[in-house]
Amino acid sequence: MKFIPSVLVILSVLFIASCGDGIDKDPVYPKATHLYFSDYSGKKIGVIDLNNSPNTFTTIADESKGLDTLAGIAIDFIGGKIYAAEETNHRIVRLNIDGSGSVEVLYDEADSVKTPTALALDVTNNVLYWSNSGTGQMKKGSLDGTAIATSMFEYDTVLSYSYGLAFDPARKELFYSDLSDYASIWYFKVDGTAKFPARYFGINNLTLQNPSGIYLDASANLIYWADEGLRKIVGANLSGSPAVLFDRQDGITRPDGIAIDKGSGKIYWTETDPTTDTRVIARGNLDGTGTREVLVQGVESYSIVLQFEK
Repeated sequence: MKFIPSVLVILSVLFIASCGDGIDKDPVYPKATHLYFSDYSGKKIGVIDLNNSPNTFTTIADESKGLDTLAGIAIDFIGGKIYAAEETNHRIVRLNIDGSGSVEVLYDEADSVKTPTALALDVTNNVLYWSNSGTGQMKKGSLDGTAIATSMFEYDTVLSYSYGLAFDPARKELFYSDLSDYASIWYFKVDGTAKFPARYFGINNLTLQNPSGIYLDASANLIYWADEGLRKIVGANLSGSPAVLFDRQDGITRPDGIAIDKGSGKIYWTETDPTTDTRVIARGNLDGTGTREVLVQGVESYSIVLQFEK
């Protein structure tokens, strides 16, 4: 069951706040042109041209370049680099966005990388964050791999398994999901003042149980997540008011990665159904109306990133 009225309230508040005194002040958001994805079992990174027909994509790099069990990805579009976490290969790697050249290993097991599952970038300050799910720690290094990898919170365990990581550069806050022992969405200031991450949103039988991928729309004070356990796509404002956009009645199986295209009014997510071994990348209307549309089949993805028109 979808709670569309709640979604419309959230979006209406955003719309009214953005409009000011006249319709000539309505915001214009860029539209997504491409969708980049990791493929865990396919051992590749691919890209979908959103203007092309469904079920077509281009492989940027794959196991022929040494890639393996790709989980989280993050992209610096200005610098032209893709960052990827190899979950069972215990590496953080970097490659050119067009797939040219070789894959660079930034951090590996010698740097205490253990089961990395999600990534986030602070490009301005040259900081790379990742969820080190194998040790339960949040780690950070530099975008070029020259800085020593360090564990935040004095090596405390702050997560169990995290596939969602999002950085807000304006507020210097890092949000992350946990889908297992610490099942919640958490956040903290990255300046070192936080003694332990704060719980943003905890277990709720209707909207949160095992959150996987997250997407932060900080300018609109909104956050979205894919819930594996509940089989739901959920949106909420940062004051904690959640609304279900899509659920199993819409065909949702086990959602993981998630991304938002405000310009086109679309939300994208990935799904893997372990009972039927069905793997897809899908999308729907951002307000939760309409039906789920499958874009690509046969891709086991836990992380997606949208590229927008200039």
